[in-house]
Amino acid sequence: MVRGSPNPKHFGLPARLRKARAQSGLTSMAVAAKAGVSDATVRQVATDERLPTVGTIAKIAAALGVSAPWLAYGLGDTTADRAATCDGMGLRLQTVRVERDHTKASLARLAGLTAPSIAQIENGGQAGVDTIEALAKTLGVSPGWLAYGVGPMEPPARRRSARSAAASV
Repeated sequence: MVRGSPNPKHFGLPARLRKARAQSGLTSMAVAAKAGVSDATVRQVATDERLPTVGTIAKIAAALGVSAPWLAYGLGDTTADRAATCDGMGLRLQTVRVERDHTKASLARLAGLTAPSIAQIENGGQAGVDTIEALAKTLGVSPGWLAYGVGPMEPPARRRSARSAAASV
């Protein structure tokens, strides 16, 4: 848990995966087989031992019949855009980076990454859910849109807690 700022959206991934798996009635082995990933991958993501790539999440989400942006980041509803893929992620990243007047090096510095990692993603490589969320936050876009091209480009509005809403009255 991070004090003073919201936790990253991908922190809820293990719980969302367990919930979707339970609702589907599938075992982790069955999910893995349908997704084309190892059973260990599904189990490690569900127990927060491993952060998957956005591509792995797209496969698991499709196997479970849920939305990839919802599974990865809790965005949207569970059933919207079930066939999301990472196709075009590199182009979306490059387009927004250039529109926002960042070089690969400046974006990398702001997001806590390296310029070669930005180049790798822009050239069609995969990235972890945490990396895409850091880039999305730095660029001011939705991580679901950046990773999967799904939903609005703008990040979701921060919800105010009941405590802060009451304090401002």
